[in-house]
Order: sequence, then C-alpha cells, then structure tokens
Amino acid sequence: MRAKKACARRRPWAGVLFSSCLLLALPTAASAATAKPAAKAAARPAASAAGFEIAAAPAWVVPASLDGLPTLPASPVHLLLMDDQTRLGPGGSVHRYQRALRQVNSSAGLEAASQIEIIFDPSYQKLQLHELAIWREGKRIERLNPRAVKLLQRETQLERQIVDGRMTASIVLEDLRVGDRIEWAASLIGDNPVFEGKYVDTQWLSASRGPVGLVQRRLLAPAERKIQHRLTVADATVSTPARSDGLRETLVQRRAVPQFRYDPLTPAEDNYADLLEWSEFGSWAEVAAWAERQFAPALREREPLAAKAAEIRAASADPEQRLKLALDFVQKEVRYFGTETGASSHRPATAAQVMRQRFGDCKDKAALLVNLLAQLDIEAVPAMISTTLRQSMDRRLPSPLAFDHAIIAVGRGEGWLWLDATRSLQSGPATERAIAGLSPALLARAGESAPLATPLARDQLRAEVRDVFHYARLAEPGKLVSEATYYGDLAEALRMARANQPAEAFETALAGELLRFYPGLRRDGAVEIEDVPGRNALRVTQRFSGGDEVWRFGNSKGVMISDVVLNAAMSPLRLPDMTPREQALAVGMPGLYRQTVRFDFDEQAFARDSEAPFNESNPFFELKLRSKGSQRSAEFGAELQLRAERIEAAQWTAYRDTLQKIWPRLGTQLGLPTIAPERGEALRTALKELSEGLRSGRVKAATRVQQEARFDLVAIEHMLASQRVPTKLRAKLEIERGQNLDHLGRSEEARRAFEAAIELDPTASEGPAGLAVNMLLRGRDADAQQTAEQAMKLAPNDTAARYTRAQARYMAGDFAGASEDLRTLLLSGGGEVERGYRGIWLHLAQQAQGRDAMQASAAAVVSGDKPSWPQPVLRMLRGELTLQAALARAADDKAEQSGRECELYFFAAQKALLERDRDQARRWLDRSVATGVVEFIEYGLAQRERARLDERRL
Repeated sequence: MRAKKACARRRPWAGVLFSSCLLLALPTAASAATAKPAAKAAARPAASAAGFEIAAAPAWVVPASLDGLPTLPASPVHLLLMDDQTRLGPGGSVHRYQRALRQVNSSAGLEAASQIEIIFDPSYQKLQLHELAIWREGKRIERLNPRAVKLLQRETQLERQIVDGRMTASIVLEDLRVGDRIEWAASLIGDNPVFEGKYVDTQWLSASRGPVGLVQRRLLAPAERKIQHRLTVADATVSTPARSDGLRETLVQRRAVPQFRYDPLTPAEDNYADLLEWSEFGSWAEVAAWAERQFAPALREREPLAAKAAEIRAASADPEQRLKLALDFVQKEVRYFGTETGASSHRPATAAQVMRQRFGDCKDKAALLVNLLAQLDIEAVPAMISTTLRQSMDRRLPSPLAFDHAIIAVGRGEGWLWLDATRSLQSGPATERAIAGLSPALLARAGESAPLATPLARDQLRAEVRDVFHYARLAEPGKLVSEATYYGDLAEALRMARANQPAEAFETALAGELLRFYPGLRRDGAVEIEDVPGRNALRVTQRFSGGDEVWRFGNSKGVMISDVVLNAAMSPLRLPDMTPREQALAVGMPGLYRQTVRFDFDEQAFARDSEAPFNESNPFFELKLRSKGSQRSAEFGAELQLRAERIEAAQWTAYRDTLQKIWPRLGTQLGLPTIAPERGEALRTALKELSEGLRSGRVKAATRVQQEARFDLVAIEHMLASQRVPTKLRAKLEIERGQNLDHLGRSEEARRAFEAAIELDPTASEGPAGLAVNMLLRGRDADAQQTAEQAMKLAPNDTAARYTRAQARYMAGDFAGASEDLRTLLLSGGGEVERGYRGIWLHLAQQAQGRDAMQASAAAVVSGDKPSWPQPVLRMLRGELTLQAALARAADDKAEQSGRECELYFFAAQKALLERDRDQARRWLDRSVATGVVEFIEYGLAQRERARLDERRL
C-alpha cells in the first residue's frame, strides 16, 4: 500500500522524504499502475533468494466479483480490477493482500502490462506470492514460478541522496500477447514499527496505466479500534457490511475510473484528489505527541555536540550570531544523505551517529540543530511540513503521512522563526534564511492541537533587477550594465545551478535572456557573482557593449525604437499556453519582483520631460508600472506582487484576459527621435521651402512618388547630419536615400548612396539589391547581375534580387539565363501581381529565343474579364488584347495611369523589337519616357533602349 510518489516538488531543497507513504512496502494495483516509471537506478541481486514465499491467499479475503464490470474507453491496457484488502490483527500486526487483473488490448500495452514489481522493506515486512496466471482464449495458464522472481536491491531515490533499504520483487512475463489477461495476487505481512501499532495508510483510487473497471479497498479491523478514512471523489461508495466476528469492515469501491493523467502545470495538491486516506490517529495532538516521542532520543543525547556548543559560545555572546553559527554548522558541515530503513523512515538518528558520519536527512539534521540550540539556550522545536500539500493541510486526516519534510521552529516571542537545516546554499543571518510559502507545520511536541500557519510568500522579496544602458553618443555602440539581485529561494536555486555546471555554460545561460531581448550585444568580461552582505541573496552583474540591433526604425524613419522588456515582472506571470483549462494552474513563485530599465545619454535625446504611471490590482497580483523621461534619460520601472499560487479553472479566462491587457506594457518600446532637437527648426524650414517650390512649379515632380521622394531626401539629410543613428540604421538611411534619388533620375548620386550603405553594413542584402537596380538603370548589366548575386548570397530567399538579375540578363541579351531565373521565380509562388510581371518578362525572353512564349507564360495568366494589372500587359503580348484595349484598362485607375502607360509602352516596344519593327519600337519608347514616371524601372529601361536604337541608326 505504498502511496504514489509526490508528483512535483517545487523547491530544490525539498527532496527529503519524511513520509512513510513512500516506504510502505506493497504497491497496490493503483500505486503500481499510477506511479511514473522511476529513474533507472543501479540494481543488484539480493543477498538471499529467501526473501519471499509461495502461499495460499488468506482465508479472510473475500474475492472481488467481476460481474457487471463496466465498458471502458479504448486504451492499450485496461485494469479490470484493482483489489486491496487489509486485515489488522492483535499487537499492531498488518496483513495487506492485493489482487490485480490487467488486459492487454494492443501491442503498445505489452511492455506496461508485462512487468510486475512489488516493493517492500524486508526489515519489517514479509512477502507472500499467491498466484500469477495468464488468461488466453478462456484458458488459464499458470505462470507463478519462483525462479522467475528476481529480488533486487533498488535504491530508486539514490539520486535524491536517500537510501531506504527497500527491495523489489520483479517479474517479467514471457510470451505475453495482445488479448491476454494477467491476474496476480500477493500479500505483505508486517508494518513499520515507527507508527507504534497505529494504522496509517494512503491508497489510490485511480491508475495512470489505463482506465480501471473496479477499484476496491477493504479494511478489516477490530471494532474497538477507531480508524478514520477520508476520500474526496464523488463517485466512490463506502459501505460497512455487518459482521459477527468482532471486526469492523469498511469497503470502498469505485467503478469505471478514468485514467489518471499527470499534468505538471496543475498544483501539486490537486494530484491527491483520488487519494484514500486511513488513520488511527484521532487528532493532530496525537500526531504531535507521537512525533515528540520519535525525536526525543536524538534530542536527549547532548555529549556529541558539547564541544561544538562550547566553540560557538566562545565565538559570540550574541544569541542571533550563535543561531547563525549553529545553522551554518548543520547546513554546511553536515551533508545531506538519508538512510531511511524501517523505523528510520521517521525516527531521527542519534546525535552521536550523525556527528560520526557527518551526514543525515531532514529529520536527522533538524534534531541535531534543535539539540545544538538547546545547549546554546535557544528555544527550538522540530516541526513537520508538507512540500506538496501547501495550504490544503486542513483537508487531510491527522496522520504522520500528511508530512514529507522536517524543519525547526525557533522561538521568537509569541511567534516562530521557521528554518530548514537541509538548505546548505543559504547565506546571511538566520532571519534571512526563514522559509515561507510552505504548508502549515506541526510542532513535534505534546500539547500541539493543530499545524501552525507558516509565513505567506506573497510579501517576500524575490528579485530586483536594474538594467542601465549608457550612450556617450547615440550614433555609436552603447554599453549595458545589468545588475540582478536574487533573494531567498531564487538565490539558492541560482547557487545550485552555478555549482552544477561549468562556469562558461552558467554565464552563457545567464546572458541568454538579455541577448534575446537585446540582440547584438557582446559580453564584456566575466560575470560578477557575489553574496549580498547581511542577506540570503546573490547579486549577479553582467556587462555588455555594442548591439546596433538594439535599435530599429519605427513606422517612420523619424523615430528609432528599442524594445524595453521588464522580464523580472513578466516571467512570474507568463502562461504556458492560452488553452482554456479544466484543472487549476500552478503559477509562479509568489512574492515581490522589481525591475528598472534605464537609458542614459550624454547628449540631449528628447525635447521635454515626461512621466506616465500605470497600476493594475486584482486577486491574483498587483502591478505598478512607471515610465519617466528627461532630456537625457528614459526609465521604465515595474513592481509586481504575485499574490496567488494557483489559478482555479473557473478563474482561467479572467486571469488570461487580464494578462493580455497588461502584457504590452511589460514588453514596451522606447522611441528616440532620429533628428536632433537643435535641427528641428532647420528641418521645418527646409520642408516649408520645398512645399512652396512644388506649389509654384519651381521644383519639378511629375508624380506623387517623386514629391514624396523629395520630402524624404530632405528628412534623410537632416537625420544623417544629426549623427544620432547607429551604423546599421545609417546604412538603411543610405539605402532609402539611394532609392529616392533613383526615383528622381539622379542615378549617380543614388549609386554613391548604395555604395555607402554597403560599406556601413556589408552583411545586409538591401544595399547590394538596391545597387543592382541602379546599375541596371545605368546600363551596367554585367555589374548588375554580379551585385544581384551578392544580394542573393546574403539573403537566399530574396526574390527581388533574382528578379533584378533576370532583367539584367534579358537586357544583356542572355535570354536563356533570364528565362531560368523567371521560371524559378514563378515556381516560388508569390501574389498575382508579382506572377504577372514575371510572366511578362518570361514571355519576352522565350520569344527572343524563338521558343513557345505562349506556353511559357500561360502559368502567369489569370482568368476573368477584368483581371488586375499587369494582366492587360501580358494579354497584349500574348495577342489576346490590343494595345488600345490595354491602354483603356490602364485608365481604370487615374492615380496609376501614368505608371501603367509607362510600363505598357515599354513592353509594347520590346514586342516590336522582337518583331523587328524598330520604328514602332521608337514610337512606343518615346511615349514611355514621355509619361515622366522616372521612379518606374521601365522608364529607365525605355531611356536605355531609345539611346541604343539611336546608336544603331548612326
């Protein structure tokens, strides 16, 4: 009747098993089926094979009826029956009988069904095997062979520094087939003497191997013994059949039990919903008195600690300092290791033994510390807590099995200071090491009537983070100093992580979050890690430099922005996913989290000061946000008090919606003007003069795009002159400058801008891509192809650079190469407009080679009476539309008419050239250029073709 292993331990120091629920020997069908597979532990044959016997089932057992078993949902394995029957005899004797019936439904269930493991403690238990058989096609096949039983000493908790002496009787069935049923029965006789003859147990009413047809738990006990039980599942029945033999029978049954599925996101105590508890302890007072008796021998033995007590008294007369020294000794000089065989599961080792071996488990170390403090005249009492049940202790039966960890309580006036002797990674005075946020604690002394509440964690300071960026000049790389201080649990977890991995890996992990939020930063020197004097806290300082990627342009080039991530407040609130839940959600560690992100500038960054607060308060958390700016700084602050440890399923939607509302505020942005405040007036004057020039006609701009290009150029010139933009963003400005110059026909100036961009940021593909277009317009077709290929290497998925190479190949007369590029582009997908232009060029390239242009461009044709532009151009080339009809379609959109006519006349000229009608081609090229749409590639190519025709005429 071994209870299921705790599903989750949320404290790294809480690996101590104080509960005999993990030490009772025989696993019920529920526990054997529900426990997750244990970590692979070293196994060796037992010293003697006489660790079990074959015997008939006891006469008092009443076989469970299999009549009327319910239909179960599909599963690789069905547990048709899980039957546990226990009889209590005189003198505290316990006989536990178990019978199980499994059915294999598919090959996926063969492995899980074929292994039978019975775990017991040979120091007080005797194992009897009653039967083992396979039912196949209605026939019973006996499989109970003593030689098939392997007795293994398996210390499955060794990785948690616990040796419990348990033994495993392991049977692996041979020749198991789909459709077989496995029936087996066994008994364990004996009980842990540590409970002094009182009966306590926990049993599961579900299984994780699969759904269960019938779970039955039967207890026979002398009528005079007062044994309580508790269960919470609504579909279980409890009956007390009448008897005449002086025994009381309690029968618990549950049918059609769903498969237990462990959810790591569910609060640990919720995984106990299917637990059936038994306890002969009538009250918490009885449990406290029992605990006092277990601790008493270890507390009476003073001599082994006399020398250490004298040493501490000599070192200080201050009680607080003495408490700290005693705590340091037990936490750091007595290592954690548990030997929990038999009564040692709950009875501490003597002081002499612990001092001799210099190790002990939680109860050993708690007793040692209380003993030592008594010799220093400091009041202290051992206490028992649960690391999993948290605040639900009031819903458990009074029992030693309600606890799995031992700590101590130090007297503080009318209250207590709760300390954990196993937490070797703590620092600072004892008051800083006090634990919070655990379950109520039961003092191990007579007279205690109930567990006492321990401090809540919601008011504990968990983390303080301060990230400061400093920029001597905005145009140059800055520096970041990140100082994070972690308190209490988080400090100890960080110390543990630091001790368990190489320094480089640890530092890389620390820097990972910051580098994800602020890409491109480089670490400056080693991470500085130091304990905070007078606190159980750890301070981590990291330094970074560089990082152009910290800044990017916003929706306009007038503002560059940086992400500001308040991760110290964000992480405790982060949801695993947005899926609605049917179970409660365990949220982050309650407590107080603070973070500040600050940007300092040595030059004026902003025109004026600003400040904006934001507060959110709800039952789950309280969040205070503040942003504040001056002319040379900007600061963002967050203070989160996480109040709740769990979010009930009914609260899920409200909690999620609340987080979605505040989430953008935790991941916000800092916007920085790219034009220096002192240049603002000059920019306004220049824009005003440009507007007047355009209005008067003194400045020419044939289209809206050309007007915008002129305004953009004025703004970009002032941005570059302000020298506030870092290198990579300056490269982007040069690219945009080059594109605007090309739109105005100033191709040589544009070339210089693109070349400047490439020099500033050789890793960006946009510079070579823009220069390739510029070279194409200037008739440098070979250079355009080479530069487009450079862009393609930097950005292999950039279809624009391949398209430019296709055009350059066509203009250079490499029609086969152009066709290859255009076919690749058509196969890559793209929208209707893109496919239309690619089809146009492919049609011309194929026609130039004397190939089937109609077939080649068919894939780019869109059906319909009035397909979108440039389909009329493609149809005109294919002979499906006249030039006049295509011109009519160009006029459908007056705003785009000039550009469309520019394109249409250029492609009509190409068609004429391929048909060797040069005079017609000249006329169409002249009309293309006459549109004045300089920003269109076809305009520049029309100019090139017209000049080439003139050269041929000469």
